[in-house]
Amino acid sequence: MSVQSKVISPSQILIQEYAQRITQLNGGQGKSKLLNELAEELIGKEPDESIRYANRVIDIGTQQRLRKEVARAYNTKGTAYWHKNEYREAIDAHENALNIWELVHDKKGVIKSLTGIGNTHIRKGNFREALDYFQRALKEFGGVDYPEGIAGLYNNIGIIYKNWGDYEKAVLYYQRSLDIKEEKGLTGGIAYSYNNLGILHFLQDNFEKALEYYQKAEQLYIEDDNKNLLADTYNNIGIIYSKKGQYEDALKYLMQSLKIKEELGDRSGMTVSYREIGEINKQQGYYDISFENYFKALAIHEEINSRSGVGFFCNRIGEILLLTDRSVEAEKYLIRALAINLETGSKSYYKDSYLFLSKALAAQGKHEKAYHYQSLFIDVKDELFNEERTKTISEIQTKYEAQKKDLEIEKLNLQQEYLISINRELELFAGKAAHDLKEPLRMINSYSGLLSNRHRELLDEDGKEYLDIVLNASHRMGSLLSGLLEYARSGADNVKKEKIDLNEILTHVTYNLKLVIEETGTIIKNDPLPTIEAAPSNMMQLFQNLISNAIKFQKKDEKPIVKIHCQKKSDHYQIAVEDNGIGIPDEHQANVFEIFRRLNSRRHYEGSGIGLATCKKIIEGLKGNIWVESTHKVGTTFYFTIPFPKKST
Repeated sequence: MSVQSKVISPSQILIQEYAQRITQLNGGQGKSKLLNELAEELIGKEPDESIRYANRVIDIGTQQRLRKEVARAYNTKGTAYWHKNEYREAIDAHENALNIWELVHDKKGVIKSLTGIGNTHIRKGNFREALDYFQRALKEFGGVDYPEGIAGLYNNIGIIYKNWGDYEKAVLYYQRSLDIKEEKGLTGGIAYSYNNLGILHFLQDNFEKALEYYQKAEQLYIEDDNKNLLADTYNNIGIIYSKKGQYEDALKYLMQSLKIKEELGDRSGMTVSYREIGEINKQQGYYDISFENYFKALAIHEEINSRSGVGFFCNRIGEILLLTDRSVEAEKYLIRALAINLETGSKSYYKDSYLFLSKALAAQGKHEKAYHYQSLFIDVKDELFNEERTKTISEIQTKYEAQKKDLEIEKLNLQQEYLISINRELELFAGKAAHDLKEPLRMINSYSGLLSNRHRELLDEDGKEYLDIVLNASHRMGSLLSGLLEYARSGADNVKKEKIDLNEILTHVTYNLKLVIEETGTIIKNDPLPTIEAAPSNMMQLFQNLISNAIKFQKKDEKPIVKIHCQKKSDHYQIAVEDNGIGIPDEHQANVFEIFRRLNSRRHYEGSGIGLATCKKIIEGLKGNIWVESTHKVGTTFYFTIPFPKKST
């Protein structure tokens, strides 16, 4: 007696492999990461299993406060429910993830969640809502290095315009997506864009162009060994050949797609292949083979508990039974289809159920019932027509509003680019002017110095006074030009930012100012300072300017005391540099950061009036703020904020 060996699916093998790795771990974080990986691997193949493992992560992560792993698991659940066509659950899961990502200030996670919700609305046909979520996600991209994310968003917006029938706009967004993918070398993503462009041409009955794009995608997926998406591409190519009436070629590609889906254990994908193969068999008149393929698809949908899938394939089987004069059997399947389709609320599906039932009953001579279902068919058909008309009007209005918004965004982008360009040109001009003017100024300094050394005694008192004015003015001009050059270079976008410890920066600054600190008896006290992301040279300049000012503008017969405080806020550090100096009168505080603005007599205090303007430029370059609070003759405090460093992902 032979024992039949049980076939283990690829998904079960994967689960066993992960189970072995998970048992070797003790910490909750390591287990959560592996469970999340497994849940993500199972999303399309075994959505129920994917949800089960995601729930395990949520249980462990909630107990151990692993918020990012919990958010990741909710995103996985949302996508798994999307595969199951359970849209309310999908949106709820992504919204749970979104709340956590916002709490931990993870923009990339926020973008993923908003995109997931938008994708679910696309599947539901709520294109206006989907577009709102995608546009919210686009606003989150400031400072986020996530090219595949923005490429995906452009692609999804293209899908919306495709569904609205605005193929020109769809191509524009698909092309934007493709440009990013090609620039970043996202091979799989490039092929996906080719597939979408192929679909656009297919919808316009341009089958040759569609086939060209599909074949480009096919080649890339083969090179990248991306079997899942290769199977989808084979399916698309098969449909093209079917539309062209080349059934043998169509079946060849559809069978290739089915074989890959079987190898991957992607049962949902297998039903798509069975549907298309069954459709071709029906077109060819091979009803028995068509019935067999539809029946296999129905069995899978029953296994994965996909109610809408069961309703669809019961309709298809009922239609085949009608074509083979088996109206009594057809009626059984169609009654079941109708009950499920009414339950799921799919009007297009129960419209078909009404039509096929009326034909099945008429074939059995049950004309009164047949008439009843025919009447219901006509009512639903009219409802769908009216809904489609209303939807079309609504979509035209939404499309118009979306295009207006797109134009506004494009306009703002152009204005921003123009301002950035102008700002860079001004910085270059200031730097070049300061650099080039130094040479003639050096000549003035040199020759006026020679004149003073060699011929001063030949000048009368007025001549000596004029010469001193020239010498003093040229020295001041030199300081101004040095300050202007320093200002032009400060906060530049091209200065490389890195993670730096501000405690080390402060040590360097106090060493640079060692002489003046010792001469004035300055006392510097500071809180522990954070690690931030900035250019070290800019931070040196910032602290040196502020501390130098605190020492310079001191009261007579009083030692300067400089206190540096630091507070951690919700998303930034707030640092204060406080002194006990002469202070700034209220009427002048609003002007302290203006370039070349001097608030004190040059006779008593040296300086170019550029230092604080430079500090402002450095802080604003870091997306922070700087301001001053001061009491005249009591002291001054300069406050500035610096955002937290970007977290590595």
